[in-house]
Amino acid sequence: MRIITLALGLVVSAASMADWNLQSPSSIHFLTTKNAQVTETNSFTSFSGKINKFGYAKLNIDLASVDTRIGIRDERIQEHLFETETFSQAHFEAEIPPTVLEQAIDGTTTYYDLKGKITLHGEQAEGYCQVIISPNKNGTVTVTSVTPMMIDAQGFSLVKGINKLQEIAGLTSITYTVPLTFSLTFKAD
Repeated sequence: MRIITLALGLVVSAASMADWNLQSPSSIHFLTTKNAQVTETNSFTSFSGKINKFGYAKLNIDLASVDTRIGIRDERIQEHLFETETFSQAHFEAEIPPTVLEQAIDGTTTYYDLKGKITLHGEQAEGYCQVIISPNKNGTVTVTSVTPMMIDAQGFSLVKGINKLQEIAGLTSITYTVPLTFSLTFKAD
């Protein structure tokens, strides 16, 4: 029994000293509300991420991969809102204490207040949400938002783009604050 315990301890120790890379299944969604009452679910289809052995986490989102399920709308968002020819990526960076990751590796589900820095459209702002970090039977760990991360267009110089989209579509309004949710699965190298 002591040998099994020691072997498990070595496996956990090795996993906690590894880098963790994002893999499938993972998803990022955001909600938009127009005309005060119509809310739509949208997503990004291309993104990558890593948590290094020290707990530094970085998520990169390809803004050209925005998916509203309407091609012309995607093109307009890329051109007028995100301006993907100049600002092709959005980033989120955070520090996660290694002890939090070790709990997941040990098989414990953990709630964590995730705080970090969002870089979008050439601007930076703080981002916050509560997440649940869950171990999976296949040795991966999933980080899922419990509360949405609220993205305020005014903090990222996106208001002009939103106003342009509103004008093109002939809408009475588009909200400036967007809730973003995610479920990200990581596997140790």
